[in-house]
Amino acid sequence: MRYAQYTRRACTTTIMILVMLLLSAMAVLADRATYVSGNSIRVSMISQDPDPVGPGEYLELRWMITNYGSTPVEDLEFQLMTDYPFQLLGSDDGIRNLGTIQGHQKGEEGVILYYRIRINEDASEGVNDLTLKYRHKRQSWTELDEFEIRVQSVDAAVVVDSIKLEPERITPGNNGKLNIKLKNLADSLMKDVNVKLDLTLSTIPRSATGTESAALFEALPFAPTSSSGEKRIQSIKPGKTEIVTFDLMAYPDATSRVYKLPIILTYKDELDNEFTKNIIIGVIVGAEPDLYVVIDSSDLIAGKKNGEVSFKFVNRGVTDIKFLDVILEDTEDYSVVSARKEYIGNIDSDDFESVEFDIYLNNNNTAETKSNLEFPIHITFKDANNKDYEKEISLEYRIHTAEEKGEAKSRSAVMIVVAVIVILAVWVGYRKWEKRRRAKLKKQ
Repeated sequence: MRYAQYTRRACTTTIMILVMLLLSAMAVLADRATYVSGNSIRVSMISQDPDPVGPGEYLELRWMITNYGSTPVEDLEFQLMTDYPFQLLGSDDGIRNLGTIQGHQKGEEGVILYYRIRINEDASEGVNDLTLKYRHKRQSWTELDEFEIRVQSVDAAVVVDSIKLEPERITPGNNGKLNIKLKNLADSLMKDVNVKLDLTLSTIPRSATGTESAALFEALPFAPTSSSGEKRIQSIKPGKTEIVTFDLMAYPDATSRVYKLPIILTYKDELDNEFTKNIIIGVIVGAEPDLYVVIDSSDLIAGKKNGEVSFKFVNRGVTDIKFLDVILEDTEDYSVVSARKEYIGNIDSDDFESVEFDIYLNNNNTAETKSNLEFPIHITFKDANNKDYEKEISLEYRIHTAEEKGEAKSRSAVMIVVAVIVILAVWVGYRKWEKRRRAKLKKQ
């Protein structure tokens, strides 16, 4: 029994020893297979920086040169063939002399081959082939398989070429068309171009409170109508343009001003690399001011040389008016004796302001003369978006007689009152005098 156990253990030990010897032999054979008699050059690209590289940019290239052979490689030279779109710098001829490389190299024992080149500014995007060759001891050149270099505009391939708003400004409560022209500046096709109006300000920070988020949500007083706020273009060819159109309505209570409208632009190149851009454009909300001017009041009557005229300026439009200046011009019928120019300033929508002028009538000689006056007014102002306006306004005014204006009756009434007062004063005086006279007679 013990003999059988001993025999089995001996067999097991023998088998394990044989397996270890076999593995060692295989390792030795593998190590020998790594090397070859003579010399054997292996060239491996380590890096392309940057990757991809853009037209007009500089490119750094590194290769690992390893001698797997059993003998050294003497006087080893490499040459980089720089066909279009690659360019060597200055007087660089592309030849590198690495000297002697010892054999039996492995891992990172090789030599680094380095080049710095430039990409032509009008280089086509895509994969371009680069050729590298070597020789030793001035023998014939050996050309290696081509290395692929990616050339690609890293950014700014698709841009907003122009925007056009129809009309130029959207009146609160009305519709407008926003036309955005996109242009592909690259020399390769751009696809899956997506344009989104960020009307809800999707960049709201998650840390914002509910009130802050609601305020930001309503910060842009626009809503898309008859179409969504997102448009997609299948592709844009190199150098070509495409136009996307959005129908927008401004809120009826929108404040007249310029709004910054964010646009999110995404697209892909032919290699399916995706790009995203955040763009800001300006959209004007406003309307032409509707300023209404009337003669508010006047004390001018026939036969009266001097008087005052009050003008009322009413803003009946949806946009505010700013920096209103008023000039009343002289005519042959009158002269302005007060300041001819008055500054009113701002008038809010649905509000008014008044200004008065003192004038002297040149021909108003008799109380029975009726006449018409023309008041030429020159005004300048700005709207809510600081657009300048200048207008000439002429207002007619008819000078009435005192009787037509009801002032004759009022004068008669005054005279009657004065007469009554005089009579009462005389009567009171007489009573006092009579009383003193009677008192004097009693004393006598």
